[in-house]
Amino acid sequence: MRIATLCCLIAGASAFAPAAISRSSTSLMARVPDEDRTPEMKEIYDIADRWAEIRLYSDEEAKEKLSGEELEAYERYNAKVKEDIKKAQELALMMAKSVEIPQVAKKSKTQRKKDAWAKKQAVAAANAAAEAANV
Repeated sequence: MRIATLCCLIAGASAFAPAAISRSSTSLMARVPDEDRTPEMKEIYDIADRWAEIRLYSDEEAKEKLSGEELEAYERYNAKVKEDIKKAQELALMMAKSVEIPQVAKKSKTQRKKDAWAKKQAVAAANAAAEAANV
């Protein structure tokens, strides 16, 4: 009886435990081995490997090491990345402004008294104008 109760408690507690996430890489992400590649695939992989190196260059490195079509492609890519980063920063600023609610400074005691006096004066002036109009 005790064993059955213990098993039920363990089974019940494991229902609230987070499930383990298992991620297996798909064959779509795997590279084709060198011996199985066609000449076209080999050329594509060579271009991809070269571009993986090129896109990490700084502006100065790119001007020194690249020329022709590679340099133009790098400049287009780099301009697009910089533009996207700028847009993301602007969007982040807009989001930050919408999240931060501006706080109105609390009025001091003297300011509240000044406001009350100004209100009394305005009411008195309005009453005097109303009486003058009624006469």
